[in-house]
Amino acid sequence: MDVYVRVPYDAIQFVKKGDLFEAKYEITVTLLDKDDDQIKRQIKEFVSTTSDFSATVSPREGDLSAQSFKIAPAKYTCVVEVTDKDTHKTGRRKVKVDVTRMGEESAISDLLQLDPNNKAEDHPMGLPVVPPRTFESDSIVHVYYEARLPKGTESLFVSLLSVEDEVLVEDTIDVTDKGLFIKDILEQEFEATVASRFKLELSLDKETGKDDEVMSEIVIQNLWLGMTAFVNNLDNAIEQLRFIAYTDEMKKLNNSKEDKKEENFKAFWVKRDPTPDTPKNELMDEFYRRIQYSNEKFGTWQEGWKTAMGMIFILFGPPDDIEVNMYGRDGRHYQRWTYFKISRSFTFVDYNGFGEYELMDPYVSPYGTRWR
Repeated sequence: MDVYVRVPYDAIQFVKKGDLFEAKYEITVTLLDKDDDQIKRQIKEFVSTTSDFSATVSPREGDLSAQSFKIAPAKYTCVVEVTDKDTHKTGRRKVKVDVTRMGEESAISDLLQLDPNNKAEDHPMGLPVVPPRTFESDSIVHVYYEARLPKGTESLFVSLLSVEDEVLVEDTIDVTDKGLFIKDILEQEFEATVASRFKLELSLDKETGKDDEVMSEIVIQNLWLGMTAFVNNLDNAIEQLRFIAYTDEMKKLNNSKEDKKEENFKAFWVKRDPTPDTPKNELMDEFYRRIQYSNEKFGTWQEGWKTAMGMIFILFGPPDDIEVNMYGRDGRHYQRWTYFKISRSFTFVDYNGFGEYELMDPYVSPYGTRWR
């Protein structure tokens, strides 16, 4: 089993070293059995360098690494931990892995999207695309797979589906002359107008949904040029616009039919693109980067972007000065954020003592959002 880990540069701390920026981090991959007992573990250290400061805070830039394990067919839990050697902060993700099918007579591996235009010495067919994604300029998705087939197999069946399982495209692959064990790349055409997420299924049987079906699938995010990597849920992304969208714009987006929702969301951001002649929408990138930071930094019983501190950070960015551990006569904790460029400060108070700060004075944004 191969485990691919992508570490975006904005998730690790870069330190200036001469003319370069350098980050050091450690990746730990642990495999647990069905009883959560550890059966395999690998730890590797990495050093990333770049001369471009903007790359160090970009979610699009990052490192891709792979760790391989020899395991028996069974169900496992894969735990991946990334530890920043400078800040000592650790990010953790846990994924359920079922490889029981690999012990059967017929099997299809997980599907792995490749980028044939981005090759390396150890990946001559193209580097893996993690997470799987396409752009509106793409018309073909390249997927690597391995399969063990019963004697006499002539075809494999390919289906392109919406995430609601609506069939968009059906196709077949002739495997008559490929043998019983296949390692191959599937090149599947698709319309750039497919929804923001779609599924690609590869199966041995044309009829799907059978109990003994031999099938594997991959869910791919379809991004238009300029779409930020921070957005992975359209409904959430629309809800988060309430801080910068006018009331009539929010009504239009919320009342959009499913087939028009993404189109209207795109139009909202195209209108606000500061550099329309470039593929990147910097304003959109920064807005959703602040959403992510707010969720990580200010989350309590609710998501961080919904808090008072989250809203101010999203609208104004990091403050120029923060006064913390301020105590009033009432014994409550206060924080004051000051923005020198706009000659404005915001004072937050923890009314209940649980770190849930609220604004002392209500703030009304130009877009109608009121917060206290």
